[in-house]
Amino acid sequence: MKLKDKRILASKYEGKNYSLSDEYGMRLLVKAKGKYFIHRYMFDGKQYDFHIGTYPSVSLKKARQVTQENRLKIGKKINPRDEKANKKNARKVTVSHTFKSVAERYFQEIYRPNTQQSTWKKVIPYFANDIYSHKKLGSKPIADIQPLELYEACKQISDRGARDSAKRVLRMIASIYQWATLLGLVKVNIAYGLAKSLPTHNKGNYKSATDPKDFAEVLKKIDGMPNSNPLIKTFLQLMPLVFSRQSELRAMKWNEVNLVKAEWAYVVGKTIKNTKGKLHTVPLSTQAVDLIKSLMPFKTSSDYVFYSDKSDSGYLSDSAISRHLRACGVAKEDTSLHGFRASVRTIGDEVLEIRPDVLEVGLSHKNPTDRHGGAYTRAEFIKQRKIAMQQWADYCDGLKNGKTT
Repeated sequence: MKLKDKRILASKYEGKNYSLSDEYGMRLLVKAKGKYFIHRYMFDGKQYDFHIGTYPSVSLKKARQVTQENRLKIGKKINPRDEKANKKNARKVTVSHTFKSVAERYFQEIYRPNTQQSTWKKVIPYFANDIYSHKKLGSKPIADIQPLELYEACKQISDRGARDSAKRVLRMIASIYQWATLLGLVKVNIAYGLAKSLPTHNKGNYKSATDPKDFAEVLKKIDGMPNSNPLIKTFLQLMPLVFSRQSELRAMKWNEVNLVKAEWAYVVGKTIKNTKGKLHTVPLSTQAVDLIKSLMPFKTSSDYVFYSDKSDSGYLSDSAISRHLRACGVAKEDTSLHGFRASVRTIGDEVLEIRPDVLEVGLSHKNPTDRHGGAYTRAEFIKQRKIAMQQWADYCDGLKNGKTT
């Protein structure tokens, strides 16, 4: 007798398990904990029970549909129960290959061993700080992620003003997916070409405050920040005083700083090929020295002045610093982290009348007036730059105190 919903609803457990038959081997098991559809069939001379599901979560119509699908598979010499078990095991494997686990394995086995540290540090920290946490991408199976999720994760980096970094990160994700296709973890590289869809950074268009009044407001807002994170506040106070790129200051090491000589000497990664790894020396103003000294109580076993245990690089990320800069009231339209260099170059030249070649060398740019291969100007400019750095720092103090314009 074929089953009907009325008969199923009327069936009750009475102290003993029993079954109600339908057709083609499908039946309903009535147990103390509920009612279950199964499909009993023969395959290669053996009897199998295929568990379809619980009634009423699985309807009678759906149970019959599954039974018919099983019969078609049996006709093709496919054992439905074995197929179901294989899919379940495959899913377990898929779930174990999360985006984070695959990415970290790629970094460890492929990317880091074949890439300079100065290069991979521009990319890898973004994964821990931005990518993995976005809609919990890190814990999702890599095969389940959609292209839009990857795009949105990188778009949030771009929206902070780090457009080049966002593109680098998305291209890195594409490399990770390409590797995953080779391992058979995904079928296609869903990240291929996505970086082209992100907003493009226009060279030279970093937001900066080049008017002394606007620059003064930026400096005042930074000084007015709460001291909840002294490393970040000090970083932002020091950034306008050293003329370096924000990535270089974030990676400042204690052994690069000589507080007695008031100098910071480091290799400029961006120009390492042209300078052959020679040190770039930054004369430190008394204000800059005091700021660095103020961080001594926070010094740890880390080599980095602006250390962070939340970043793979070991030092503060630009995203963390940018968030605090925005939180203190400095809008994107006011300045970017890179914009401090433009402020120095413009105001230093137009207001303080610091020699342009001194400013260019201070910004670790090539000196356009150098005809001696660099040796003469480096020796000469260290004295000139020391004077200029102190003049600039005093000028910044005057802006904040309203004594200069």
